[in-house]
Amino acid sequence: MNGPAAEDIVLFVENRYGQRLSTVEQADVLRALDLDGAEAAAFMAAFAQEFRVEMAGFEAPFHHRDDGRAGRFGWPVPVPMLFGVRLPIPVSTLALAAQKGIWPVRYPYLRPVPVRDWVNWAIVLIALPLFVAALIFVWRAI
Repeated sequence: MNGPAAEDIVLFVENRYGQRLSTVEQADVLRALDLDGAEAAAFMAAFAQEFRVEMAGFEAPFHHRDDGRAGRFGWPVPVPMLFGVRLPIPVSTLALAAQKGIWPVRYPYLRPVPVRDWVNWAIVLIALPLFVAALIFVWRAI
């Protein structure tokens, strides 16, 4: 196919973020750049504008968390992706999209996964103080 190659995508990332992607990092660009939420959306919008790609078929919840999920308290139980899976965006997919002018990925129909981040708050606000109190009690008994 004619059009931008994978090297052009890597150069775009390097110019935009000042980071040269290694071969392993090229398998998942958003993870390599540590992008989520609005930052990931801005990257994809800049990519679409730079390479003139129609992004109508792009489903962001499959690739990165939105700002609502990215900002939630995710320790020790991580906040899941909207559909429970995270599909990487490799450089090869970005190059294919740039060559075709449309987003080439087809997505399955999935139901949203419930978020159980309330468990994190219960652990931090209830269990952790009880654990610390028990440690102090045992320490004083010794």
